[in-house]
Amino acid sequence: MPVHGEDSAAAEEFERSANWLRGRLRDIAAVVTRGAEPEAEEWSKERRTTRGAMGRQFTMRVTLPDAPADAGSAASGVMSAAGWSVETAHDTWGPRLHGRQGGFETGLFCLPSGGLSVWGRAPIVWFRSSWVRPPRAATALTLMAGHGLCRMCDGWGTCVECEGLGFVDGRQCGECGLGMDCPYCAGSGQERLDR
Repeated sequence: MPVHGEDSAAAEEFERSANWLRGRLRDIAAVVTRGAEPEAEEWSKERRTTRGAMGRQFTMRVTLPDAPADAGSAASGVMSAAGWSVETAHDTWGPRLHGRQGGFETGLFCLPSGGLSVWGRAPIVWFRSSWVRPPRAATALTLMAGHGLCRMCDGWGTCVECEGLGFVDGRQCGECGLGMDCPYCAGSGQERLDR
């Protein structure tokens, strides 16, 4: 589900690209391990531009602890047959493959322990083309007892200088230093009246 200011079509595209990549890496792993269940790890990383565009990139790694000796050539064949453009290099522990297809990247390399690691990265999916300031952290109706709106941010909770982006004109914000919260109220949007 998209958060404030995000495009719902982008959320669907992110899931679609993540699922596609999961399937391709599992295909490669199934051939290389001949059906054994590999260990999989996945994560997404936020990407931002200095103008406030925000995207996410999905990455997955599959570790194959007991890979057969011909695993590299088997994986290269599977990747090529599936339409990946594959480059092969060799290092101390064996072949190192790198594949590209439609903005997706994948790779395979031998581990010093004798196993294999297969990784993949989906293209960045942009959720916002420009910065959208988050909603107010506090309003007159949501204040805690004995509190008023923050004098510095007027209840927004974000840094007044960068509006919560963390950057001003492509440089790190001098006011919050990428903290993005109002330094006076620490993001709450409110302050005690007895201050």
